[in-house]
Amino acid sequence: MNAILLGLLLSTGSADAATAGRATASSTLVDDQGTRHLPRWAMDGLLGTAWAEGDSGSGANSWLVVDLGKTHDIKEVSIWPGNLKEGAKSFKEYARPKTVVIELIGQGGPVTKELVIEDRIHRLDVPLSGKARKVKITIKDSYEGMVFSDLFISEVAINFNQSRDAIKPLIEWVRSKSADKSHQRHEAKIRAAYDKIKAAEFGDVESLEYLKDQAGDGPDYIRRKALQLVDAGYLVAAIRPDVDAVDALRKIKDPNAIPGLERAELRLSGDRKKEMAEYVQYYYAYQEFIGGPRRNIRYWGEPGWELGAIRSFGEPVPLEIDVDGNVYLADIGNNRVQRFDVDGRPERQWGPDAGITSEWFDVGRPFYVSGAQAGEKPGEFVTPLDVALIPMEGGTGFAALDALGRVQVFDAEGRGLIGWRMEHRSEVNAGVGGEGYIAYFPKKKRIYVVMGKDLAAYTLDGEEVVRAVLDEGAPNALEVSPKNYLLLVYGRDVVRYDVDGSRYGTVLDSKQLGTGYEDMDLTVDEKRNIWIVTDTGWAYKYDKKLKKQLWKVRFSEIDLIHPRIAVFEDYIYVVDRDRIVRLDAEQARLDAEESAE
Repeated sequence: MNAILLGLLLSTGSADAATAGRATASSTLVDDQGTRHLPRWAMDGLLGTAWAEGDSGSGANSWLVVDLGKTHDIKEVSIWPGNLKEGAKSFKEYARPKTVVIELIGQGGPVTKELVIEDRIHRLDVPLSGKARKVKITIKDSYEGMVFSDLFISEVAINFNQSRDAIKPLIEWVRSKSADKSHQRHEAKIRAAYDKIKAAEFGDVESLEYLKDQAGDGPDYIRRKALQLVDAGYLVAAIRPDVDAVDALRKIKDPNAIPGLERAELRLSGDRKKEMAEYVQYYYAYQEFIGGPRRNIRYWGEPGWELGAIRSFGEPVPLEIDVDGNVYLADIGNNRVQRFDVDGRPERQWGPDAGITSEWFDVGRPFYVSGAQAGEKPGEFVTPLDVALIPMEGGTGFAALDALGRVQVFDAEGRGLIGWRMEHRSEVNAGVGGEGYIAYFPKKKRIYVVMGKDLAAYTLDGEEVVRAVLDEGAPNALEVSPKNYLLLVYGRDVVRYDVDGSRYGTVLDSKQLGTGYEDMDLTVDEKRNIWIVTDTGWAYKYDKKLKKQLWKVRFSEIDLIHPRIAVFEDYIYVVDRDRIVRLDAEQARLDAEESAE
């Protein structure tokens, strides 16, 4: 009882007495089952019901008038667009308003506002002041449904965010002994539905629908009393999600419960809305996860979480290539390191099995399916930022850096050897890969790590041997030159730092690389040549001293998004839009020369 009462008290306007009201519309849909989607369903306080227009087309020029039964001092009109009965599914299947005119009809003449509604499930709160008895919504055009052309509006309300006085009679009733008895009976029905679902081998559809209905449109006994005590226009504010039903759905973990939770979210505000949104996000991720991985992931990757798929959430995805042509990739959003063979087949991943997570740097993100569950144990990663290859006895090992500043070293067989955490003062957040980088210095057998503007170097045993603060702040890329110094990218410049962390000076800039680019990356190939690729699709090949430009070529007509590159036998490997693109730079150069001739 206290949870329901708290939900009611969270609402905040005014109403004098309970008034019924009515609604009219330009037309009414009668669906294939003979159900009439009446205008009054857009003011009944329930999001599982809705008015639908019945004319041909997708609702252009249709209208709905909500008569509140008496004049109100209106400060705000709220609209829940679309068919919300089955949540996102029914929302997309049916048409919903796009451009609308909202009109208050009452004293002093009409007050109108025209606006465009975003095409997503949400409650639209429109500031609109006037004394009025009627609210008219005219649909000028609509978003077309993916399956059906009929246009839906689930609910219309006034002063949703200032409704406490208007629902006060219901709050007072909720405190009564009569309400307490009703709530006890209701709790028993919720428990019975939950027990029936758990006892059945494949659940119970009828019981699940009941829990979804109570979660999304509030307890039955509250609905009935609200009709008696609350004015038209305030019903949806008075009826709050049933916390007992929500808890039951959370315990059941059935993705079919999503529509009920989505409707519950649309009734809430503030922290309670955020909490319900997290439940919804988790269920969508869980639905994807239990559906299982796709079996036919394309070679060289595609967006997703399965082995061979890549997930960046818009961040750069660093990669390196070994002497055998195998590509190692820091799969940032999937919390793992992947290895692809020379043909682009995924061979292996480092990180535990797939799971659901909300880890993302140190701020978190909505729940999603990750190719490897994020974690802080050995062999686990929280947002891997970069990977560096290390020649070892028996083959190639690697070191990986994650957003927590953890460095982990793996041997040539892929076994974890050692790990440590870099102490750093810089904040490392989403955006350009979090500005965290790792590189291996073969001559001194050191691992260089950059986190923001902090730089440190370590032996392979994890002993810190260099510590510095970078003069120019966090770079855009880091590489070890074949001539045994550090190369860092800052904007459009390549800057040399000595191995002790002291700045030497700019060695390349837009004078050599041209103009128009905003981002670039650099790497060293197997012959110790230095390559630079810009986001405009240009590749530059330099000698190991970075003194002589051997040649340049534009290998991509499409601008690259935060390019990260590796080069092997004059093939450029670049991660772009969650896939690895393999490009023959030498052939592109020859083609360009032939075209010029």
